[in-house]
Amino acid sequence: MLAFLRTQLQELLTQRAALKTELDAVLKAPTEEKRNLTPDEDKTFSEKRDAIKAKDADIESAQARIAELEEVEERGKKAAELRTQYGQNTPEGPSVTVVSEPRTYERGAKHSYFLDLIRDQMGRGDGDGGVQAARERLARHGREVDTEMPKREARRAARAEKELRGIDRGSVFEKRVNPNRTDGQGGNFVPPLWLIDEYIDLPRFGRTFANSVRNLALPTGTDSINVPKIATGTATGVQTADAAAVTSQDLTDTFVTAPVRTIAGQQDIALQLLDQSPAAFDEIVFADLIADYNQRLDLQCLNGSGTSGQLKGVLNVSGINAVTYTDATPTLPETYLPFMQALSLVAKNRKMMATAAFLTPSRWYWMASQLDSQNRPFILPETNNPFNPLALQTGGDVEGPVGRVLSTPLLADGNIPVNLGAGTNEDRIIAARTSDLYLWEGSMRTRVLQEVLSGTLQVRLQVYNYAAFMPDRRPEAISVISGTGLIAPSGF
Repeated sequence: MLAFLRTQLQELLTQRAALKTELDAVLKAPTEEKRNLTPDEDKTFSEKRDAIKAKDADIESAQARIAELEEVEERGKKAAELRTQYGQNTPEGPSVTVVSEPRTYERGAKHSYFLDLIRDQMGRGDGDGGVQAARERLARHGREVDTEMPKREARRAARAEKELRGIDRGSVFEKRVNPNRTDGQGGNFVPPLWLIDEYIDLPRFGRTFANSVRNLALPTGTDSINVPKIATGTATGVQTADAAAVTSQDLTDTFVTAPVRTIAGQQDIALQLLDQSPAAFDEIVFADLIADYNQRLDLQCLNGSGTSGQLKGVLNVSGINAVTYTDATPTLPETYLPFMQALSLVAKNRKMMATAAFLTPSRWYWMASQLDSQNRPFILPETNNPFNPLALQTGGDVEGPVGRVLSTPLLADGNIPVNLGAGTNEDRIIAARTSDLYLWEGSMRTRVLQEVLSGTLQVRLQVYNYAAFMPDRRPEAISVISGTGLIAPSGF
């Protein structure tokens, strides 16, 4: 096509030259004779002039088309050179770029990954569409990560290949040593691969106990929650005779209070780390802070002192059902009796059954390791329809439901202290009616503060939340087993 247009341009130029010669011939005679054009000459002059103008328009059009095709041809040559340079020898084809909608949790998005994660885990929260919308966004984010990771790996591999291409490897090594992976002998050309997206987080126990009690939204505008309680009840009795006195006892009341406490944490980070790191380092920090918050809240609900800004934990409540288990060489059958006593005391004093029992993962696996006189385990999987076991195994996670005794679920919680007792080496077993224990918790707050550390180009990331825990609403609903029989089992 380009050759045809160039030939056509040559023909147009030839035709224009012929018209110009004819136009000059019309003007020659009047110029030599020093006279004006005759009417016929003037007519011929106008015709030749108009013909030349039309030919000039055709020439300009042909030149424009030729210039466009030459530009396309030049771009094609440059593209071919780039394909050769970067190892892509396939014929050039149409390039298609698919642009999708913004990612769910990309920087600047209105949705918060951490708040959605909290809504999903706790099963409550009305903000930003509520729990169902949060779960849908988390699912969509998972699909986005599955799609983006292969692309990211491909881009990383392409960059590595580009950086190494064209290097004369033989000229950079000392000839007396065969190149190998030792740094200085060729090893610097084998860089380590950092799987930043697969970073290993710090292992922490979760919030098994805190999630098991009654979870409520923390009301705003208060620093404590008070619940009235009947201290002395009314009374009825048999009337000894007609017109005899009727039994009467005055009702008295008291109240139980739960102060609102703050659990917070922060991390200062150099701005360069946030800007230059290929990973979303702020998300890594926030995830770690929230994980520690969950563990800290669970620890407070279990063993908080109730003073110095702490919540009051169940292990520090007065008036609970205390069961002492003293045993120098404890076994699972011997542990069975105090366990039944703990459940019985809840039922007897609370007038309702315990709904769960909590123990450390080490205590659970010690129990599961115990054998009878025939070397058969006392605790068997529930699916095997075992005959007359002491307990049943119902789950396999390190935390949460792991088994049950009679109809009482057993939950493993790694935040139960193991340094209690006179020898600071005992753990505890807690049996409770968990619906009688109230935990009020606010919405998780996260903050990014730049101004406070702007003088040193640092950023402060903060996480904080408010919580109030009322374990002493009904102390009789809690039983705690303690004593030397609960010295933390060795080897577990």
